[in-house]
Amino acid sequence: MGQLCWQRREAGVNTGEKVSIKDLRGVDIFAGLPDQELEQIAKACILRSYKAGEYCAIENEPTDELLVVNEGTVAIEMRCKHTHDCFAQALGIGTLTKGNVLGWSALVEPHVLAASARCIEEVQIICMKASDLQLIFRERPSIEHVVMKNLATIINSRLTKCRAHLAGLVTEMINQGSS
Repeated sequence: MGQLCWQRREAGVNTGEKVSIKDLRGVDIFAGLPDQELEQIAKACILRSYKAGEYCAIENEPTDELLVVNEGTVAIEMRCKHTHDCFAQALGIGTLTKGNVLGWSALVEPHVLAASARCIEEVQIICMKASDLQLIFRERPSIEHVVMKNLATIINSRLTKCRAHLAGLVTEMINQGSS
């Protein structure tokens, strides 16, 4: 766990490269969508690159972008702030790699990020405005059905992993207290 006093989301650099169907195949939130629908989604996406150590998402900030790791590794972190201390501990709760969605809060009210995402290495992120995705959903409700079903599965999986991690930390604290 690292100490954080000020976290700042980096703007990243738009690469100017087009997102292709190939980039979206294997993306967890788009699993099960045919190429025709992936092509429609790809047209609304841009690629952004981040350097190692930069944050592409900050816990508790509002978001209007769905993000997907296209290249590299991202650490998912939650802040654990002490009441009398300006510093917060960054608790690592997972890592994401190619094809993993982050910033899914853009699709779910209140549209506030539940955790931060720090780039462990140079990372390329696929970015899509939630409003653009909502337009696609209105035109093709079948896409919304698949995406939201996948999102529910992803959230469940991450919550399960987070609970297991928390249980491990509590067990460790109890064991340290009894020694």
